This record gives sequence, structure tokens and C-alpha cells, in this order.
Amino acid sequence: MIQINLLPVREWRKKEAVRQQISVFILFLILLTVALLAVGLTIQGKVVAQRQELASLEEKKAKFAYVNKKIKRVNEKRKQVEDKFKAVEKLQEGRTTTVKILDEIVSSIPIDRLWLTKLSLKKNNVQLDGVALDNHTVALFMRRLETSSMCRSVNLINTKQKSIHGHALMEFGLKVNIQTQHRKNKKTKKRAKKS
Repeated sequence: MIQINLLPVREWRKKEAVRQQISVFILFLILLTVALLAVGLTIQGKVVAQRQELASLEEKKAKFAYVNKKIKRVNEKRKQVEDKFKAVEKLQEGRTTTVKILDEIVSSIPIDRLWLTKLSLKKNNVQLDGVALDNHTVALFMRRLETSSMCRSVNLINTKQKSIHGHALMEFGLKVNIQTQHRKNKKTKKRAKKS
């Protein structure tokens, strides 16, 4: 038996081509949808992982906040202790400075020729009052003080003759400007450089 195709071949080929194009388009849409779902799921997984990591870091931060508070308290206590040490060092320095000043003054006094009656120390100034046998003894005392490394300047405030137990003595007042330790070191260094 012979079969005859009643449909024209061209029409049949067009329909077949359209069907193939529709099949390819549908297959492409299916593949695109699968790819987008895969990418979406991957991104979703990364977002979930990042959220979990963020939550974990927040928990660690909360734990370390306690440690940070402790560290802050310890640093504050350390600063207080350092401030106390600085205050003690300053007091210690002031104590030794006073002793050094008194030693310089005492070593500059001409023995059995000059006597101090009053000594007052305020910051870097020393007020000295006393009696001496004569003006030359007062001048000698002033020169000795001026040569001292701790004295910046020595100024005579007043002198007057006074009779004590029938002896004519010179009553005097001096103002001595004391050099601080820091400046003394600079002065000593300058002298060493000149030598």
C-alpha cells in the first residue's frame, strides 16, 4: 500500500522548526530557572553562614566586653599607682633638694665669724638672716654662696650694725635664688663641654 502525504512538505517543516524552537526555548527557560535557583540557594547559604558568624561574633563580643571592662579598670588603677609613684618621687626629690641646699649654705658659712638667725625656704628662694663680725665676713659668705653650683644669684637685702652683749656686730639679710636640679644638670653639661 502506498501512503500519500496530503500535507505539503514545507508546512510540515515549518511546524517542525517552530516545535523545535519552542522546545529549545522551554529547555533554555528550564535551565535558566535551575541556574538561578542554584545561584539563589548558594547566595542564601552564604547569607545564612554570614548571619551565623555575625551572631557568633556578637556572642564573643559580649564575652569580651567583660574582659574589656576589667582591662579598663586595671589601666585606671595602674594610672593611679603611677601618679602616686610620681608624687612620691617628686616629694623624695624635694626632700633631697632641701638637704642639699642646707648643706651648701652650712658649708659656705665662715666658722666663728657668721651666725644664721633665720632661714626660710620658699620654692626656689631662700631668705637668710643672721649676724656677722663685719661686712667683709658677709661679703665672703655671699661669694662662697655664689660659687656654689646650686645658687643662681645671691642678693644682699640689708645690713645694719647692731650691738649684742656689748659687741658691735653686723646684722644682715640675704636672698638666695636656688637653681633647680634640671637646670643644674644643664649647667654642669655646659661646663663639661667647655672643658
